[in-house]
Amino acid sequence: MDKIRALRYFKRVAEVNSFSRVAEEFDVPPSSISRRIKDLEAELGVELIKRTTRHVSTTELGSIYYDAIAPALQKIDEADELISQKRDAVEGKLRISTTVNYGEKVLMPILQKFRQLHPSLVLDIDFSEERISLSQGSTDIAIRAGYMPEERVIAKPLSSALFCLVASPQTLAQLQSQAGKSLLTFDDIKASPALQYRSSHGVFSWWAIDEEERERIDTTPVLVCNSGETLLQAAINHEGIALFPSWWIKPYLVSGELVEVPTECQITSSPTVSLDIYIIYQQAKYQIPKVKACVDFLLVNLTE
Repeated sequence: MDKIRALRYFKRVAEVNSFSRVAEEFDVPPSSISRRIKDLEAELGVELIKRTTRHVSTTELGSIYYDAIAPALQKIDEADELISQKRDAVEGKLRISTTVNYGEKVLMPILQKFRQLHPSLVLDIDFSEERISLSQGSTDIAIRAGYMPEERVIAKPLSSALFCLVASPQTLAQLQSQAGKSLLTFDDIKASPALQYRSSHGVFSWWAIDEEERERIDTTPVLVCNSGETLLQAAINHEGIALFPSWWIKPYLVSGELVEVPTECQITSSPTVSLDIYIIYQQAKYQIPKVKACVDFLLVNLTE
């Protein structure tokens, strides 16, 4: 016997004194209501409901039993409602792993807006360039460049890896003066002081792309480091030219601190490997309100 269901039936019959009304409320036949209560009476060994052809009412023991179980059923209903609210609420800890540069420059300002919408949410952010396995369960959402396929995950692009060769206005003027022209050639770029990024996988190479042809640039580095912020400041301080993703460098182009270096060919990094930014998550976790809300928010606010 479904004890809780039987108790709910009995409680309502005791309150409205009608099998048919309770049957309508629960959308079951009146005979089902009567049978459940009879099973409950058989289990208890007492009569709870007095039945006549014209009237239904609780017995003395039925009234005592009603007074005892009604508050308990109310507590159960309140607990069910609480769990339902918690299940649908955007709260708790949301664990996000993101690449350092994109995370600090682009993601964090958007996540701060997201958290303002959900003040009960705790953001647990891990900045890392390492490949991550979501199947281990320690991360809800990952942001990575150059997505590496993993089973049972969903990856959606947030930003395309368009690169921009930049320099300070002063540096660009010097390079153009030395070259005797405003549009720099492959050889001009090759001879220019280069500020290059190094990840845990090595120094990011520069490539020149002209229509279908691509050629690696044998640069003249003056600074190589694993800090994009350091390279940025070096470029602003007139130390050389640097290659940055467009999403990173846009504010500095707008402010005029840096300018795009005009070249005869397109300059990029890793032409055969995608460095697009992806948001990665497991389909099962997307059903969790906090994960779904964050994924949807980021896709709306970050997708180019």
